[in-house]
Amino acid sequence: MPIFAGVLRRLSVLLLLVAVSACTSSRPLPSTVRVAPADEALARRVARTLDGAGCRFGFVALHVESGRRIEVRGDESFEGASAYKLAMLVEAAARVRDGRLDLFERWRLTDEAKAAPYALLNEFEEGLEPSQRDLLRLMISISDNTAANHFYDLFGKDAMNRRMESLGLSGIRVLERIPSRDPKETEDERWKGVVLSAMTPSATAELYRRVATRTLLDASSDRLIENVLKTQRHFDRLPRFFLGEKGVTWAGKTGTRDTARADSGILTTKKGRFVLVAFANGLPGRPFSPAKANDAMAEAARDVVNAWSAVLPDVSPLSEPPIPPKLAFPLERTEVTVAEARNGEGENLARVYREEDRRFWELYRRAGGDANGSCLVPVPNSWWEGDDPRKIGPISALVLHHTSEETDEECVSLFLDPKSRVSSHFLVGRSGRLYQFGSLEHRSWHAGVSRLHGRQALNHTSIGVEITGDGNRYPFTPEEIETVSRLVGVLVAMYDIQAPWIAGHEHIAPDRKDDPGVLFPWNDVVRRSLEVAERLKASVAP
Repeated sequence: MPIFAGVLRRLSVLLLLVAVSACTSSRPLPSTVRVAPADEALARRVARTLDGAGCRFGFVALHVESGRRIEVRGDESFEGASAYKLAMLVEAAARVRDGRLDLFERWRLTDEAKAAPYALLNEFEEGLEPSQRDLLRLMISISDNTAANHFYDLFGKDAMNRRMESLGLSGIRVLERIPSRDPKETEDERWKGVVLSAMTPSATAELYRRVATRTLLDASSDRLIENVLKTQRHFDRLPRFFLGEKGVTWAGKTGTRDTARADSGILTTKKGRFVLVAFANGLPGRPFSPAKANDAMAEAARDVVNAWSAVLPDVSPLSEPPIPPKLAFPLERTEVTVAEARNGEGENLARVYREEDRRFWELYRRAGGDANGSCLVPVPNSWWEGDDPRKIGPISALVLHHTSEETDEECVSLFLDPKSRVSSHFLVGRSGRLYQFGSLEHRSWHAGVSRLHGRQALNHTSIGVEITGDGNRYPFTPEEIETVSRLVGVLVAMYDIQAPWIAGHEHIAPDRKDDPGVLFPWNDVVRRSLEVAERLKASVAP
């Protein structure tokens, strides 16, 4: 009988749990929770996780490629703490675009400019002069408040709020400046009642979505914003469970106040891009641990990303060339046009425009090349001592390189520096412009220790061609490929170079070089080059 009674008790408990569960699952979702496409189990799990933190939570997750979305209090306003620095970053990018902010301009640190806590800049003496770019990165990567106050003062909150409104993001408002560090005796008093911002999770998510899709300002400005956000160094909240995975990246901004926590950003995985935003306000005082809010953010993000990833297809990684940086200083004009060279204008022409080069440029014109848009830049790093018979051997090879740099100017600047000890005969620029650095009668220093088909020291017998960019990270432009194909075709015709001797730096020095890279279209370039050479045969003297 006692055994039977125990079984009845356990059965009663089980029935009660089932009844409670059925009652709970049949209860409608709170009006503050929305999910599309419908997934009630996921929505309840996220809401339960956030409610368990003991504070008011706002949360938005969306998948950029598919449009999947879940919101908890998405349209309610929250104190975003340092997340409001997003508005400063957007305003800075817009002013860079409009030519109103120079990222290389220097700002001088003073004691009066130092903000209340969380500022690495406060550790430096007066007189430090970081650039505007440095300040943007400090403001985002470690949430430096002194850097933030610099931009607050430079732009003004009204201008930043107008920018947000003009972008349709009126749910993001900058309200107050961070208090100054000094006098320290009144710092706590000056913080009382300060509300830095008012931000809705949905508006913040929309900002990130448009940055990810390059529809906020313009492609270049949005990429600048995202690249700065990728310097973020606080990973204990939304991205906590993902950043150990290969190929996963995070670009975002956190916020921290005594009673508020925030995190937001773009999580990129093989399943695409997930925009994640979380605001927690009204954190109770001691003995409450802020880690509860951080944990709730991380767990909610994990549940959503994992649930969606289980049914989403893999997405091909985006391939974008890097943003060409603006040079910190203008280069002096060093180039000579081919037309000027024909008239004997320009210095050091003997290094770059001799009889063999005249012949080259005539053939290049016949092949359809733009000789007038090309230029000659005599560089110091080559073997050019007059008529020395050792200046170059019979030419039998072409070696193609990439610069690894993002602009033509960076390569030109490097080759003009005698200390660099490197050069090449040609550079094909990003726009397809052709530069010549050294005469075809002289050696350039481009190959280094090298070997190809049994022949060593390729500087003695090869022509070096640089291409702006990095063929292991992003494709070369169509204009670059067009010019490379024409250039190689002309040189093949001039020197009767055989196809196996058209090589990359990676082929002549495989143990130390990897250019022009895996994205260089060898088959297309060689085919087109040989076609050009065939057409020029009749124009080439035996």
